[in-house]
Amino acid sequence: MDHRSPLRIGLVGTSWWADAMYLPAMADHPVGRITTICGRDVNRAQAMADRWSVPSVADDWLTMLDSGDIDAVVIASPNETHRDITIAALERGLAVLCEKPIGMNDFEAREMADAADRAGVTTMVPFTYRYMPTNRFVHRLIGDGYVGTPYHLSMRYFAGYARDGEYAWRFDEASAGSGIVGDIGSHWLDMARWFLGEVTSISAHSDRFVPRAPRPDGTHYERAEDHAVIAARFESGASATLQISAIAWEGTPFGQVHEIDVHGSGGTLHSRIDWDAVQEVRGLAAGERGPAKLLVVPDELWDGAPRDSVHDTYRHVFRRTEAMTRGWATAVAEGRSVDPDIATGARVQRLVDAALHSAATDGSWQSVTDAG
Repeated sequence: MDHRSPLRIGLVGTSWWADAMYLPAMADHPVGRITTICGRDVNRAQAMADRWSVPSVADDWLTMLDSGDIDAVVIASPNETHRDITIAALERGLAVLCEKPIGMNDFEAREMADAADRAGVTTMVPFTYRYMPTNRFVHRLIGDGYVGTPYHLSMRYFAGYARDGEYAWRFDEASAGSGIVGDIGSHWLDMARWFLGEVTSISAHSDRFVPRAPRPDGTHYERAEDHAVIAARFESGASATLQISAIAWEGTPFGQVHEIDVHGSGGTLHSRIDWDAVQEVRGLAAGERGPAKLLVVPDELWDGAPRDSVHDTYRHVFRRTEAMTRGWATAVAEGRSVDPDIATGARVQRLVDAALHSAATDGSWQSVTDAG
């Protein structure tokens, strides 16, 4: 690729997520544009292309990869397609951003990581919550020693998007590989590693609380989990408990709440995002009394984002700053690597698989010391 030329990006997928995350992020990027949208429904792809002034559409991803018209690809299609599209793109020397979870299982993820290593191109797996200002602040405070030696981490992700029981491919094991553990659990497992380092073992329990409608064609499928609790142990000796749910009623405008607690030898951190107006970090040093005090998130971590509405913060971070997609595109143009990349995605997939296996074996502890 001639780095003086605009970066041409193909987008595989025409979901609401592609429309909300990737197309607006790249609409005014200084070095790159989405130039092709690929989807099985070419009419849907064309409508999306017209809305975002994307010059071309395709209904076959392999044809798009072979066209010579793109330098990089964003893969925002169902999980069952990730492995084949990613490896084909990497074999053609294309940079790749692949949605999480990157594969249907650990084996696929390792194949993808090996292919990325051979290709030597810039890859990314979009673990979005790393980029939110409060999470970045918690990460910085842990690194700066605010809690001293971390003892344990508690993370809770309560959402209600699966309460209605409608069919969704994300809860169809044949399409997604897993349910909440791969979907939201991959985010939370990545964050746990980001906060406290490598995980050595995992135990988990999962549930299928809400009955789900059949596929649109009426066929039966194996229903994936909609709630899980994951316990993790780290190389450092610390431990974590992650609770993730897609069937929790929170009553907030966006229907979800995120809470994080970190306890250590030097003190405690609490973070809460209610996806309405609350996005805060509180802390208490060991020996202090009283409620945890509000800690001010530094201006540079907000990066110009509005602070009153969490949803507005989220949109600004991913559409206006160099976070995630925009940062990946810049790195591709400049020939740099980024983190989290496909190798990171594969390590997280290993943890997802360990959690699923544990849940299937009554919570038995699974070693993941050879992950990555």
